Amino acid sequence: MENAPLPYRQSIRKKGWDYTSGCYFLTINAHASRALFGTVVNRKMVLNEAGRVAEEEWRKGAVLREGVKLDEFVIMPNHMHGIVFIEGQAGLEGLDASSPCRPQFGKPVAGALGTLVGAYKAAVTRAVRRRGLMHQTHTIWHRNYWDVIVRDGKALAGIRNYIRFNPQNYAAVMDVGEPQWVGNRNLLDMPKTGFLASRGANVLHGRLPVKPGEVVISGFLSPMERAVFKAGLEHKRPLIWVKPWGLEESASPAPVRRALDEARLLIVSPFADRVEAPSVRRSAWCNQYVLAHCDRMVIGHLNPGGMLACVLSESDPEMEIIYL
Repeated sequence: MENAPLPYRQSIRKKGWDYTSGCYFLTINAHASRALFGTVVNRKMVLNEAGRVAEEEWRKGAVLREGVKLDEFVIMPNHMHGIVFIEGQAGLEGLDASSPCRPQFGKPVAGALGTLVGAYKAAVTRAVRRRGLMHQTHTIWHRNYWDVIVRDGKALAGIRNYIRFNPQNYAAVMDVGEPQWVGNRNLLDMPKTGFLASRGANVLHGRLPVKPGEVVISGFLSPMERAVFKAGLEHKRPLIWVKPWGLEESASPAPVRRALDEARLLIVSPFADRVEAPSVRRSAWCNQYVLAHCDRMVIGHLNPGGMLACVLSESDPEMEIIYL
């Protein structure tokens, strides 16, 4: 948990991957994360006129571009999510957990993923400006985009659910109101490094790159995250624990009670009920909350195509993200 040199940020695109075919989960962010496309009301997305343009142009993509099929998608206030299928297989519905989602071709398919995204961004920009919904000089989209390679049917099913529940999770993160809390609330005002890790690795090898004066914020759900939480308590590092269930018995273990008594721990949660374990949706909410409230992010372990990869796609494109 001591301070350490910071590694370089990992590239968004997968090196060596053929982006002219396959199945992808896309996230395209609005410029400066502005809420340009509407708002979430009662956990449902309500599109404004610009949002309706974004939806119309997305639907046109499969009509205008040969070999492109669209699956689940949603336009959010400051970003959009969509599953894109580019050429090569009979359809997405037949995928099962063992079938690869990336088709194999002898001949490349014209039109890579980046070309499709660029055309979509340009079409939305033209239509929005033509209808007078935004000044001609204003930028609508962030210059880049996120993609997650969907490798099998299990990942596809999980990502579909992630998209469907995105408005509900967005509302919980952004409009949760005053959450329950135990501990030192002043920690929320300090610089915060988020730490998240997929399941699959238990121990963080090396030191967590935390700057002096920073608080580590996490749900501390995966084995690696729990290992960081334990080390943080031992080294008396300030921590914010975001719980996807209620606060009952949060302070039972002695190291946790000491950290609370010494004002170096804050436990927050919007949930009042007790559950045996967090659901997938609550875990996603927890990670989204960490992402929305940290100043920079450290990723300890990332499963390609997993839920954490989807959550990261909602990060501010300018946020510093360090992959260990």
